[in-house]
Order: sequence, then C-alpha cells, then structure tokens
Amino acid sequence: MGCFYCDEHHEGREAIMFKVGDMKAGTLYLFKDQAHKGRCALALKSHKKELCECDEQERNDYCADLAAASGAIKKLWGCTKINLGSFGDSNPHLHFHIVPKYEGGFEFGGSFAITNPEPVILKDEEYKEMIEALKKELNL
Repeated sequence: MGCFYCDEHHEGREAIMFKVGDMKAGTLYLFKDQAHKGRCALALKSHKKELCECDEQERNDYCADLAAASGAIKKLWGCTKINLGSFGDSNPHLHFHIVPKYEGGFEFGGSFAITNPEPVILKDEEYKEMIEALKKELNL
C-alpha cells in the first residue's frame, strides 16, 4: 500500500469511503458509515500534515473548499451543526472530518467517535444519490 489519499485505488480508503471529487486544494470523500448523514472528509491534495505548512494561497483555497463542502452538506441534509475535526497523526495529508450533527440524533451534544459502534451502511444507490447531490451543489 502507498499513500492513503494519493493512490488512485487504496484498499484502506476504499473500504471506508467513496471519492466525491476534486476541489481547488482538496479532495472530498463521502464516508460509507452514514450514522451522521452527509459525513465527509476533505483531504489536502499535497503531502502536508498541518495547516501551518501551507502557503497562504493553498491555505486559503483549502479553507474555502472546507467552507463550501460544509455549506453544501448543511444545505443538502439540513443538519443542526457541522463539527470539523482534523485527525491522522501518521497520515501525510492534512484532512478534516466534516461531521453533520442533528438535534436529537446520534451523538448530538457530545463528542464524535471516529468509528461508530453501530455504523449506518446504505444501499449503493443511496451513496450514488448523495455523491451526485454533492457534485451538483459544489459544481464538481
């Protein structure tokens, strides 16, 4: 296995997420576990682990991508709040988890668990519909 985010086909990544599309500085992925409907990750395209390693243009572009993706998720699925988390101590790509939270829903008002004890797995057609909706909303 090579790079989790750079490899066209990476077994580990493909086991947990689908590629939605490339944005200006990042690539958006939809998680297979949809316990938080609309949960995605936005990975920086370059091999940098920290936001502070980006030059001003890359940082601004990545943050704009993050804002656009978060806004699209909120608009499409009407969540109460978007939580953002940057994880991955050993992954060479800065990436943020975009976690929609719904009042009265799973983990609302609490912390976020990266791996859910009871994942919500959808039908292939449902993932396809979500990906197409994101692509349309983000013009990808």
